[in-house]
Amino acid sequence: MLRAAKMPLLNWTLDSSPESKVPCVRPLVNRDLGDEAAPLCATRATETSASLCLLNSAALLCSVITTLSKLKTITTEAQLREAARELLAHDSVLHWKWKVWEPRRERGADAVLELELDGRRFGFDVEFVQTPTARNTSRLAERAGGRPGLLIAPHLSETLAGQCRERGLNYLDLNGRLWLRTKGLLVERQPGASSQRVRPALTPPDLFSAKSSRLARALLSHPGRAWTQGELVARTGLSAGLVSRLVHHLVNEGLLGQDQRVLLVARADALLDAWAARNDWARRTTVRQYSLLEPDLEAVARRLVKCLPTSGQPTFTQWFAANLRHPYTTPPVVSAYVPELPDERLERALAARRVTDGGTLWLAVPEDDGVFRETQRVGEFTLACDAQIYLDLLPVGWRGPEQAKALRDWKGFGKGGR
Repeated sequence: MLRAAKMPLLNWTLDSSPESKVPCVRPLVNRDLGDEAAPLCATRATETSASLCLLNSAALLCSVITTLSKLKTITTEAQLREAARELLAHDSVLHWKWKVWEPRRERGADAVLELELDGRRFGFDVEFVQTPTARNTSRLAERAGGRPGLLIAPHLSETLAGQCRERGLNYLDLNGRLWLRTKGLLVERQPGASSQRVRPALTPPDLFSAKSSRLARALLSHPGRAWTQGELVARTGLSAGLVSRLVHHLVNEGLLGQDQRVLLVARADALLDAWAARNDWARRTTVRQYSLLEPDLEAVARRLVKCLPTSGQPTFTQWFAANLRHPYTTPPVVSAYVPELPDERLERALAARRVTDGGTLWLAVPEDDGVFRETQRVGEFTLACDAQIYLDLLPVGWRGPEQAKALRDWKGFGKGGR
């Protein structure tokens, strides 16, 4: 949540008793942040946190999520209009009023909506969009008008919401996501994990399932390369139909650019961020830890390469791989992907003993073999691609997230092994 500097902020607790639908506002604490007055701030001490601030030069809000009564699929603009009107009518924090409801072509907007906050009014030209994409959000952001525009959609992904914020386009979706920024006003709401009440009419493909993530991995391993769909099919081993659906969704999200049949990553950082938000190391891998007497981790890695068969060679990841790509922390363990876990004979050859915790060798069998399709060589070792190493470091301890950030910030990130 953004906050203007040097402004005094009054915090309040906003309580609602079961007997009354009217919140009771009482002061909680006063923090002096500067010279200008902030007449109102409220915090609701319920399951979803909320805060509301109105400043002389800006109004800032991060408040509760008001959701519809049941899960819905919106298939027409008429349904979208009615659902939006219902949602805003039940908003217990913000006070909305539809100034103009019926659309007129000469007006250039589908409706006019007014927000009243502590005696101040803010008007918005509303555009109802059934299926938001990067292209139509960009068009709306560039549209000129007397009032700021407000995009209202059934569902808006975090990726598209981020692009709207970058372009200064106000938005609201029926799951409670809201962002308003205009003169003297800044409002932001983020839906909670269980707040989804509206699903898209056409469910988009899962970009980051175990199998579908092969496409993101290929794109991020070669961010400057131009692709055709046929080349991506061959590179990933996915079906042509699945690649087509994934590409279509990536283009709609503005993550992939398309010029006729040529595809090029448009927003590599946003693509990696979206993948990281869905990444679940524990779910997509089966990990076994081993204890070895050998203290030299590089010697452990060499022994692993020597003992495993040619068809089951390891692909190193996490700290050991990141240290070979861009040293930042001392690797605490050697971790590697393998097609299958070693049997007792191979464990004896490795001089490795299985342990439940504290092992210096971690072997991980991935849910999908896509991790073996995008690799790189550093010296005598095969490593996972940089994007995969980054993702694998995020959920672990031993300064894993710090090493992940250092690797990603490095100018050689995503440019292949030495």
